[in-house]
Amino acid sequence: MGIIEERIGTARKLGEDSELVLHGGGNASVKIVEKDHTGRDIKVLRVKGSGSDMATITSAGFTGVRMDDLLRAKNIDKMTDMEMMNYLRKSMVDPSEPSPSVETFLHAFIPYTFVDHTHSDHILMLTNTDMQDDDIKKILGNVVIIPYIPPGFTLAKEILKRMSLMTPDVEGIVLKKHGLFTFGESAGESYDKHMRIVERARKYVNEKVGKKAELNEIYKENEDFYKILPEIRGMLSSKNKKVMIVDRAEECLSISRSKEAEMFRESGPATPDMLIRTKYDYAYISSPDDYRNVIENFRKRYEEDFSRFVKDYPMHDPNPSIIVMRGFGVLTCARTIKECRIIRDQFTHSIRVNKVASILGRQEFIDRAQAYTMEYWPLEEAKLKKLVLRKNEGSISLVTGAASGIGLEAFRKLAETGSNVIGADIDPAVIGIGKDISAKTGTRSEGYIVDLSSPEKVQEMMDYIERTYGGIDVVFQNAGILKSEYLEEIKLETMMKHVEINSIAPFLISQRAFNMMRRQGIGGNFVFNITKNLTHPGPGMASYGTTKAFSAQLAHYIAKEGGKYGIRSNIINPDKIFKNSKIWENGVLEARAKAKGITEQEYKTGNLLRREVLPEHVANMLLVMIDEDVFGATTDSMVPVDGGIL
Repeated sequence: MGIIEERIGTARKLGEDSELVLHGGGNASVKIVEKDHTGRDIKVLRVKGSGSDMATITSAGFTGVRMDDLLRAKNIDKMTDMEMMNYLRKSMVDPSEPSPSVETFLHAFIPYTFVDHTHSDHILMLTNTDMQDDDIKKILGNVVIIPYIPPGFTLAKEILKRMSLMTPDVEGIVLKKHGLFTFGESAGESYDKHMRIVERARKYVNEKVGKKAELNEIYKENEDFYKILPEIRGMLSSKNKKVMIVDRAEECLSISRSKEAEMFRESGPATPDMLIRTKYDYAYISSPDDYRNVIENFRKRYEEDFSRFVKDYPMHDPNPSIIVMRGFGVLTCARTIKECRIIRDQFTHSIRVNKVASILGRQEFIDRAQAYTMEYWPLEEAKLKKLVLRKNEGSISLVTGAASGIGLEAFRKLAETGSNVIGADIDPAVIGIGKDISAKTGTRSEGYIVDLSSPEKVQEMMDYIERTYGGIDVVFQNAGILKSEYLEEIKLETMMKHVEINSIAPFLISQRAFNMMRRQGIGGNFVFNITKNLTHPGPGMASYGTTKAFSAQLAHYIAKEGGKYGIRSNIINPDKIFKNSKIWENGVLEARAKAKGITEQEYKTGNLLRREVLPEHVANMLLVMIDEDVFGATTDSMVPVDGGIL
C-alpha cells in the first residue's frame, strides 16, 4: 500500500464516524516527497482541501503545499487570516487544486508524517466544561491541552511553542472547545492514538454519566404547530426565501419534549465551527401562539449582538436557523435542504454534548464576542462575497403533469435554478424522474404520484406539501386531459373527467396554495398552462376547451384577490406542444391533423414562424413569469407561446 492510500484509508475511517466528524469537518494530512514541475524532489504536505469530505475523500481531496515554504513561516510573528491564505495559495504545488485547510500551518508544524484532527463529541463533553486541565489529562492520558484559540496562524504558532516541550510519549493535543489532534509516523499509529484517547473519554462519560445522559422529557407531544408552519416559514424568509425541514423523528421529538432544549437555547453549539451555520442561540417556541414574539425577539437580540461585536461586515440574516417547537420537533431552515440537514445534525450533536457537559461540570462555551468573530470569520465572509445564488434558491414549487412534455421541462428547469420542486403526476415514473433531477441539480426535487381526478388525493398532496415544506412559492398548473370529440359525440362521463382534471383539481390546488402564500406573507406565483384553444377555439375540442376556460377564469380571480398579498397569477397559452407530450397520444395528433385536412408535420409547424413549438419554450416562459426582476410588476396577463397563429 502506498503512503497516499494509507492516508486515505484512516482518514475515511475517521470521517465515517459521525461522533468524530460531521459534514466535511475534521482534517487529515501526510508529509511526502514528490517531484515538482522541474523534476526535483521536494517535501510536500498533503492536507485536506476545501470542500473535501473525510468520509469519501480520495487522493484528489488532499491539496499539496510545499513544506519548505510552510516551515519558513515559523519565523513570522503574525498573519491575518487573509494574509495566511494568500501565503498558502502561493505555496501550493498546483494552483488548480482546492484551497488548503486553514489548519495547514498547524499540520506542518507538528513534526510527524501523519496528522489527524476531529471534533469528537466525547472530547467536547469534557472540554466544554469548567473542568481543570489536570483533571482532563487524568482522563485522557498523556496529552497536551491548549485553551481555545480560533483556527489559523495564531493557533499554529501556539502549538509550535508547545512542540519543543512535548516528549515522544505525548499521544495527542486537545484543543479546548474545538477537538483533538493526534500524529504518528504511520497512519495506523496516528489513528490508534486518536481512538484510544476518544475511548478513554467515552469510558469516563459512560461511567460518570450513564443513563443521566438521557434527556429529561417533561412535555407532552403537541401537533398544533402544523397549523402555523406557513407563518413561520414566511417570517424566516423575511430577508430571503428559505426552505425548512421539520424533523419529528425519535431523537428530535425527544429533544422537543425535553427540559434541556429549553435550558440550552443560549448555551452555544458544541464547536465554534458550527456557528457559521447554527448561530450562537436557537429559538424555542413553547406554544404555537408564541411563534411571532419568539422570532421577533430572536431577531432583536441578534441585531443587538451584531452591533456590539461586528464592525467590518454586513449583517447575516438575523432570523434563527434552528427552532425547537415544544412537543412537536426541531425545525431547521436555510437556502437549501442540504444545509437544513447539516444544521439539524450539528444541533442534535450539540444537544448531546451540552447535556453531558452540564452534568460533568458547568457547561461552558466561548463567549459571544469570540462567537461573533467566528461567525463573521474573514475567510467565510470572502466566500460569501463570491457566492452566486441560483435565481430560485430557497423557493418551493409545485408542477402538475410533471412526468412528460411541458411539465417535465418545467420540473427540470425550476430545479436547475435552485427551486425545491414537487413534480406531481399519475404516472409512477415521476418518482424516478424526481430522484434523477434531484441528483443532477442538487436541489430537493421529488416526484409525487397523484390522481388529479380524486379531490381526496389532491387534498392529501397539498397536506403533504404544507407539512413537509411549510409552504409554497410557485404553482404551475400544467396537467390536463384532452380527448378530441365533436360536440354531439361527447359523453357525460368524458366531460366529467375533463372537469375533474382540468377544472376541479386546479381549483383545489389553487385554493390551498393561495391560503399558504397569504399566510406566509412573502408573495407567490401561479402560472396556468391553458391553451391557444381559449382564444382560438377549434372544432372537436369542446371538452378540453371549456374546462380549460374554467381554469383561465380561476387564474384571473387569483390575480384580482391575490394582488394585495403580492401573489401574482398569469397564463401561458401554448399551442401544439408535441415533444414528449402524452396529451397528443392515442390518435389525438392524427385526428386533429385529419380534421384540418393536413399532414401531421404540417399540423406541428402550422404557425407564422413555421417551426415546432417545444416544451422548453413554455418552461422558459414560466421562469420569466416568476422572475421578480422581469415580471414582478405583471399579473393577470396572458402570453401566447404558439409560433404565431395563422
